[in-house]
Amino acid sequence: MNDPSNVKDIVEEGLGSIGKIKILRALAEEKKLLTVYKLHKKTHLKREDIKRNLSELIRIDWVIEQKISNSLYSINRENKYMQRLLLFFYEIGYIDNI
Repeated sequence: MNDPSNVKDIVEEGLGSIGKIKILRALAEEKKLLTVYKLHKKTHLKREDIKRNLSELIRIDWVIEQKISNSLYSINRENKYMQRLLLFFYEIGYIDNI
């Protein structure tokens, strides 16, 4: 992942829509795993849009999906891009904690 063109692709994929940013914010503000239903309640996005955005965020490793009885989602706090993005969101006041 040291290829600069790959980094650009990842960032553009991850921040490519307001929906993805809202999902990242909702997940970042929760320390627990969230369902699509909870994400819908927090973001007011359509479920289809949430599912599409989640699959793209999972593909670039910014979000983790865990399948228990339902699919549950969380921020991948181990991902270096997410660590920096969460710090940025926190420093500008977009999220309250990291």
